[in-house]
Amino acid sequence: MRKSIIILSLAAALFIPSACSYDDSDLWNAVNGIEDRVETLETASAQMNTDIKSLQSILQAIQNNISITAITPTENGYTIKFSNGTEATISNGIDGASAPEISVRKDDDGMYYWTIAGEWLIVDGEKVRATALDGADAVAPQMRINPETGIWEISTDGGNVWTSTGVVANGDKGDSLFAKVDVSNSEYVEFTLADGSTFRVQRYNSSAPLFSVEDAEGLQIIRCGESKSFKVETANVASFSISKPDGWRASFADNTLTITAPVEANQYAEQEGVVDITVVSTAGTSMIVRIQVATFERRVLTFEDADVKFKPFTLEYCNKKITNWSDLIDSKQYGGPMLYGDSGYGMDQPYEWYDEENTELKHTMVEGYGQFCYWNGGHAISNYVSTNLAEGDFSHQLAVYGTSGHNGSANFAVHDGYRDESAYKKDATLPSIEFGDGKEHVVESMWVMNTLYAMNCYLNGNGLTAEIGPDDWVMLVATGYNSKGDKVGETTFYTCKGPDNIVRDWTKWDLSVLGKVAKIEFNVTGSSDNGSGFSQPAYFAYDDVTVQI
Repeated sequence: MRKSIIILSLAAALFIPSACSYDDSDLWNAVNGIEDRVETLETASAQMNTDIKSLQSILQAIQNNISITAITPTENGYTIKFSNGTEATISNGIDGASAPEISVRKDDDGMYYWTIAGEWLIVDGEKVRATALDGADAVAPQMRINPETGIWEISTDGGNVWTSTGVVANGDKGDSLFAKVDVSNSEYVEFTLADGSTFRVQRYNSSAPLFSVEDAEGLQIIRCGESKSFKVETANVASFSISKPDGWRASFADNTLTITAPVEANQYAEQEGVVDITVVSTAGTSMIVRIQVATFERRVLTFEDADVKFKPFTLEYCNKKITNWSDLIDSKQYGGPMLYGDSGYGMDQPYEWYDEENTELKHTMVEGYGQFCYWNGGHAISNYVSTNLAEGDFSHQLAVYGTSGHNGSANFAVHDGYRDESAYKKDATLPSIEFGDGKEHVVESMWVMNTLYAMNCYLNGNGLTAEIGPDDWVMLVATGYNSKGDKVGETTFYTCKGPDNIVRDWTKWDLSVLGKVAKIEFNVTGSSDNGSGFSQPAYFAYDDVTVQI
């Protein structure tokens, strides 16, 4: 968008009458200023993320008795090397991008949790751990500056879902997360944060062990049945012990640490966890080296344009080129050309999407009576939102009941379709998502919410259904299938249990119980029946689908 504005501004300048002299130096200065500004903001967010990771490394060093073997001044801060082989870099701040005040605070359980502007960082109702006893649940938030709004955003799931902090990156001077580093003491290094919090990390000495593992920072993905070896530098190690997730193997010999993932056939093995090496020196001083391991990578289908990885394609039936997720949103909620065809009664090709190169999830609209149409069933991309129940009819079928997608996002998907025992729907094909790479993967979860149409009918009814009574319910059913087409599992989620127990906020639906699947079908069932079968709207919205690849 920014580039388009620049082009339009330059184009406008070309149409100034030739009889007038024009000095474009101010325009070019403005353009160059924008480019410099973008570069500054990108640098600021990169340094903020580096500082956050470094703070977590410092906290982990304190928790695991890891010492500092070297701390070296740089042009813009310090580089720190720890006795477990990890490194950290901290900065002195960056001009022109004042950022939210990120820090940590110890809670009653003895663990550190992240804070923002002095308040706990809360995600889905829970505080976000900066440290944890097993290391697996600890998170280092990521920060970025939205290029459109200039507002700092934060992510706690590896950069898949971003939430606004409300802080505009327009300050004259950006503050570092670290206010001071005191290296004057020979026994420890003291770090002071911007909020005044201080932390001391011991320096390495001859009484401590050294167990420096090369290239083991971050999550180590090791495929099932395969091994990965790490070179280790050791000193003053009298003994060591290794703990590992169930089904994994780990050994240390000849200055080499080897970690082996469980074979795929071992259904009882843990697919992720932490390998802990406890090292003890001759003086009895111990330290713990932690390496996070997994047999998979987590990826999230967000439906956000910023996260597009698929190649552009064209929906031929409506001659619509799709380059991002928003291009898949129909121009109106009912009867639009993408979901109902130019005639409004269907098309001979399906509406479809494919999250290629990311989760690999894809969807193809259900066929019915020899044609494709949303009323036969499908998953439509949407950004329609409303809480006005007076609009809760079929012509507003793509609106979620709320103000946004999950976690404040713009886009989401809306499911339409069901199967029951009625004559009309007994043999109906259910809408589904499947893996376009032809493989089986675990779908961990998705976030679901009621649509405006469903919410209105639950509370007020309409000409086809009565409102929900105290004993009525509506339930979603997810059925998993393997690559051979065999059913492998089923799980359910209630969107409504009586009028006082209706889902009104985005809620996480655990789908991991299905195990590895090639496809998941979704059905909407319930107690409401008008004599012709299930009578409540068979709709729900979903967002942020997490997959293990």
